[in-house]
Amino acid sequence: MVKQSADLTATIADLKKIIAELDKTIQKQFDQSFHKINTEFQKYFKTIFSGGKANLILIKESDLSKPVEKKDKEAPNSAAPETPVLNLAENKLNDELSQTDEEIKKIIKSKHDTIYGIDIEACPPGKKLKSVSMLSGGEKALVSIALICAVISSNPSPFVILDEVDAALDEANSERFAAILDELAHKTQFIVITHNRSTMHQANVLYGVTISDDGVSKLLSLHLQEAEMASQ
Repeated sequence: MVKQSADLTATIADLKKIIAELDKTIQKQFDQSFHKINTEFQKYFKTIFSGGKANLILIKESDLSKPVEKKDKEAPNSAAPETPVLNLAENKLNDELSQTDEEIKKIIKSKHDTIYGIDIEACPPGKKLKSVSMLSGGEKALVSIALICAVISSNPSPFVILDEVDAALDEANSERFAAILDELAHKTQFIVITHNRSTMHQANVLYGVTISDDGVSKLLSLHLQEAEMASQ
């Protein structure tokens, strides 16, 4: 029992050290990623709106979850131990396990004391608004595009599918959006569903679906570089 108690004590110390190291690593990576996305978001917001200010704010809210309930301790065994040494070792082991259980509960509770959320402050040029809820539908779409582009720039995926995200944009905003896609194209491959001429102008390959007289859909493709060479 004494040997088992020593092994458990050493294991508990190792686990506490691992938990502390993981918490430090997770917090560091989160702070770095959040700062990078926030910086890219401000950059693309100014590009799309031709100015203005935007910021991502990390907010904390109280956790309303119920605290961890303590379990009732089992009644001690009425049978007498074989020797006083075993009795002493068993009591020591039980005390250490009980103390460890309480420490683990405190760690779990401390991790859930706060809930992290993200608030978006956006102020287009010429306006004094800060809350996204006060923006128009078109402005909200532009803010969303800026945030999506910031995430893609910070952590690019092998490919990204965008389904008519530029449908509500006018000609000037469509050109800015197309310029952003052209900038990010070296990091990821974009598959864009669009009817916007500015967006299609930045594409390398165009695919279209047409219906012939017999009612059968046909897929057409056009490589813009080959078309330009053929036109010359």
